[in-house]
Amino acid sequence: MPTLNHDDINQHYEVHGSGEPFLLHHGLTSNCRDWYRHLPWLTEKQRMVLIDARGHGMSSAPAGDEHYSWEIMADDANCLLEHLGIERAVIGGLSMGGGVALALALRYPEKVRALILCDCAGIGVRPATGAASQEGLARRMADLAEALRQHGVMEVMGYRAIAAGTAPRPVLEDEAQREQWLERLSRFSVNGAIHASRAVFMTKVEGLERVKELTMPTLVVIGDEDGLLPAAEWLRDELPNCRYALLTKVGHATARYKPEAWRGAVEGFLGDLAAGRDIRGEVTL
Repeated sequence: MPTLNHDDINQHYEVHGSGEPFLLHHGLTSNCRDWYRHLPWLTEKQRMVLIDARGHGMSSAPAGDEHYSWEIMADDANCLLEHLGIERAVIGGLSMGGGVALALALRYPEKVRALILCDCAGIGVRPATGAASQEGLARRMADLAEALRQHGVMEVMGYRAIAAGTAPRPVLEDEAQREQWLERLSRFSVNGAIHASRAVFMTKVEGLERVKELTMPTLVVIGDEDGLLPAAEWLRDELPNCRYALLTKVGHATARYKPEAWRGAVEGFLGDLAAGRDIRGEVTL
């Protein structure tokens, strides 16, 4: 499998199909295999570039918070684009991957043909009911790190979360989703679980005040039951060239838990983009 060595890490990546380049970044706890179910239609017209983030999948998992941030992961993705000789691409991501895609667009806007932000993290906008002090969040993250070091990812984030009912609802309600959840976690490292989680939950993408300057066509996708809905609404209102797709009766990880609607949102956006049509507006799926 192809590996890019840079910044003292080995980064696993995959390239599928041919056509316009489209880099798609997975979310926290996952890896590039999360996109396999969508590859048959994504590769009909796009050259899909998938990446395992540092700490995830088959990529290196260095220890230390200093090795993980939105901007570091965005630079990882940009390094891969340069390695593949891709000057401009559609850039997209889910959850953590959405934050990475947004960070890449803010740092390298000339590289981004269009932007797809799904269930985007890293915005720092949360519902009041989910608000927590930074000190309280830091304590929870410290407790999580200690548990992960003692018992491992599968036990703490997998079996215990299922037993406590804190795993995603589809995982609790569907055996197939539960098996897939545990399989993903089996590829998630302890260092990634500790340090990437801290970056995702405790920091924001740098330069959010410049989001209004991102003029590339952008698709924002969110589930109507997702706690990150306020962040998606903020992106909808700030981005000047945006289509907002609201998926009904689904929470976080729309590509995973409502795949057909997610496909409809992304496929419709890419089709209008290719045809040169105005992508702005709102759709409900």
